[in-house]
Amino acid sequence: MLFRVIFACIAAVLLGSPANAAQVAKLKITVLSTMLAEQGIGEWGYAALVEADGRRILFDTGARPETVLANAREMDIDLSTVEDVVISHNHGDHTGGLVTLRRELMKINPRALSRVHVAEGIFLPRVRPDGTPGANGLLRAKADYEALGGQFVVHRRAAEIAPGIWFTGPVARKHPDENPGSGNFRLAGADGPSRDIVAEDGSLAFDTADGLVLLVGCGHAGIVNTAEHARATVRPAPLHAVIGGLHLFDATDERLAWVGEKLRGFGLAHLLAGHCTGIEAAFRLRQLANLPRRTAAVSAVGSSFTLGAGIDPLGLAR
Repeated sequence: MLFRVIFACIAAVLLGSPANAAQVAKLKITVLSTMLAEQGIGEWGYAALVEADGRRILFDTGARPETVLANAREMDIDLSTVEDVVISHNHGDHTGGLVTLRRELMKINPRALSRVHVAEGIFLPRVRPDGTPGANGLLRAKADYEALGGQFVVHRRAAEIAPGIWFTGPVARKHPDENPGSGNFRLAGADGPSRDIVAEDGSLAFDTADGLVLLVGCGHAGIVNTAEHARATVRPAPLHAVIGGLHLFDATDERLAWVGEKLRGFGLAHLLAGHCTGIEAAFRLRQLANLPRRTAAVSAVGSSFTLGAGIDPLGLAR
């Protein structure tokens, strides 16, 4: 333990972070919604439970209203003690369970899922290609959630929402070509619809003695942009782990090669990629980042990352 403290202090000085900066000592991230499922229900969506130094945070809420609730119950995970939620962006496959979860869990604990952290721009109206409204999943749920006593906390920039736990807020797009955009959705505006780059896309960054751990919902900002943003905001530490959706399922070989090279340069040590990453893309990134099988896998419902122990992909993806 003494060696760990001394190492953290030395690393803090070398990497430009104050020696007394808060760091997360214990961290476990468990996937509650993604497509691959060895237990529970799989869906095109994402959600994960964060347990960090005694704090519990729900990151995204899946697509269908009941998925996360059902999966948590099947895995004997009690979400009623979770008060804080982080929603990565406005799409329905990350917001669909919010109202149901709040409505059911507040029966056990009135403060359950009562506070949601989001980035500025998440409530901007979106439209479909034909101009009809309704493409913003969180905007549709906003009134119902607030009627249940829920509160949204809107962040214009990165914020430390708990010791050593950072919400990136809107991510700087240093590499604009990396941004996969938002399909056919458009931003509604006075001058007509415009391309939606999902500017509010945000992630969680955990500062640990081993480096930064990133939890990403869909990666619309691009995983390289997100990693560089986190390293500039929190500290320029090695990228110890990346968990979540990276929106690379339709990426070209050239783009995958570039992303893999960047992640390797960041010192990536663990990868638990799911949702919109794509199975082929996840395997390619493992190769390109020069990661062994035991430290990189496709995530499934119930798979997890634990600081100090690494990833547990469960049997299906082992």
